[in-house]
Amino acid sequence: MIGARLAPALRTALVAGLTLVLTVPLAGGPAQAQGSSPQETPAHDAAAWAWVRGQLGSDTPVTTPSTITADEAYPDAWTGPVSGTFELDGVTPPGQVAQTPIEVDEAPDPDEQGVLHGQVGVPPSPGRWIVDVVRRTPGGEVSAQLQTLVDPSGSFSVDLAAAAPGSGPWGLRLLDAHAGYAQNGETWPAAAVYEHLEVQLWVVTDAAYHVGTVAARVDGTFALPDSRPGAKVLRLVDGRSGAVLAEAAPDTGLVRSFAVPVGHPLHGRTYTYDQALALLTALSVGDEQTARRLGVGLLSLQLDAGAQRGGLVSSSATLAPGAAVEELRTGIHGVGTYALLRWLGELDAQDPLRPEVEAGATWAVAWLMDQQVHQGALAGLVTGGHGQHGPGGFDPGAGLTWASTEHNLDAWHALDLASTTLGAGSATAAGAAADRLETAVMDLLWEPSTGGFLQGRSPEGPDATRALDVDSWGAIWLQATGRQSQAASALARTTDLASSHAGRTGYAPHLVADPLVWTEGSAGVALAELRTGDPQGAGSTLAGLGPAAPDGARPGATRDAPEVSMTTAPAVAAVTWVLLTEQALAGRPHIWDTSAPTGASD
Repeated sequence: MIGARLAPALRTALVAGLTLVLTVPLAGGPAQAQGSSPQETPAHDAAAWAWVRGQLGSDTPVTTPSTITADEAYPDAWTGPVSGTFELDGVTPPGQVAQTPIEVDEAPDPDEQGVLHGQVGVPPSPGRWIVDVVRRTPGGEVSAQLQTLVDPSGSFSVDLAAAAPGSGPWGLRLLDAHAGYAQNGETWPAAAVYEHLEVQLWVVTDAAYHVGTVAARVDGTFALPDSRPGAKVLRLVDGRSGAVLAEAAPDTGLVRSFAVPVGHPLHGRTYTYDQALALLTALSVGDEQTARRLGVGLLSLQLDAGAQRGGLVSSSATLAPGAAVEELRTGIHGVGTYALLRWLGELDAQDPLRPEVEAGATWAVAWLMDQQVHQGALAGLVTGGHGQHGPGGFDPGAGLTWASTEHNLDAWHALDLASTTLGAGSATAAGAAADRLETAVMDLLWEPSTGGFLQGRSPEGPDATRALDVDSWGAIWLQATGRQSQAASALARTTDLASSHAGRTGYAPHLVADPLVWTEGSAGVALAELRTGDPQGAGSTLAGLGPAAPDGARPGATRDAPEVSMTTAPAVAAVTWVLLTEQALAGRPHIWDTSAPTGASD
């Protein structure tokens, strides 16, 4: 199960069921983060950070300030009726349509048994129209075993005293004897509805699915008869144009990793690595409110039971973290754990969120240590994680036996931070694991002959595939562990992946046939340059990426290259890595920053 433990505390405080997704405005600059000195984000960063915050929640284009609200916070497992209210704002109410053709002279009370008189709004036809009496109960309509024929003038009378015993409000159905006794219109009483205005119910699991539509009632209410498992999303829609006038979607605190249109494979997905980067950036720019929202979102991606308890899943639908596939990758988990620890380090001791955050971080560190190998060819390293697809489908229990250099670097940063952030027992264990990991990285993943890192190693042997991040991130790690000459060597090795494309300069992720510039990876090189003592080089590398888009967005890469997982879509990882590196150049907290506050527990 994912994130269920958050319900009593965190979700009550920050995720109030079905709510309109919020964006937190920058009012004269971001708020100061707890535990850090006063900071102001440079003006050129404001648009970029606003773009990242704009990736929170749903991206449905809502065209009016109208609102729609569910009657209760329906859980993901709910399959029963869904009801609620809406309020039109900024739109002229459309015309009204009666839902039922039946009108009565005076509505009876549920216990009334007198004669009921009424008319029907259909063309009179002798012997055709029949009024059928029912009782409306919580379980649905129940026949009262009483009917009457509509007379040629369109009027009718029925004596309710002749109805079968029962309880519940009276209801009247109009049946058509010329059409197999099919019901005409809705059961009376039924509120009038707006012409062309409808309420749609969607559920989100791995993707969003439309499960029901009802007409929007003039009295501002709606009711759908049933639902399906999944996170519930409600939309008030103009049925003629398809415009969404209002939406109520879960505020999960998760970012959409890519700004792509509906139907794109990356649409509406949160990658945990990107979520962690967004949290780190919020902490860096001092936006405490957004950091809390992002942190809660990150915790919702954590498994809270089973063999992999504490693990952070690789990704989920942005609106439905509880439906995520339990795929865990140690590198992604390591960056997520590092972000949780950094957030914990900035929380005040009396903060009501601190116990939940500390528990989540402690579980995450424990899961990370469980991946460390204690004997054999990979002793000291952490392996790849758990869960993979195979011929029989996805197997969440499948363990990955290989060790990625990137994963191991990420894991070390998390364990090293845990050694100064968590309580004494956990901190000591994390520090010992970090020491073993440091030795293993140098013994098994560093290649003195090339002056850089392998891509990884399996029990069968080394993987020498050329990859940018093992040496850029590797240089940062080597500097953090006091190996200055090796850090310079690893950084120098990245030059074989230098690239220029579409008017931008930077680095490619691998040796590729055609040039491309990878935004995130190039910013990683810039951070490595700064951390190894070359701030001018870092600034030059960032400048080569060119300006962000007017809205602050940056592409994942300068061209689409599926073979190396590159996309030109605006990407959270691209924007946050540039922001974090700019923050580092300005002397502010960033990623893998050993000077960041730790707030160690007693």
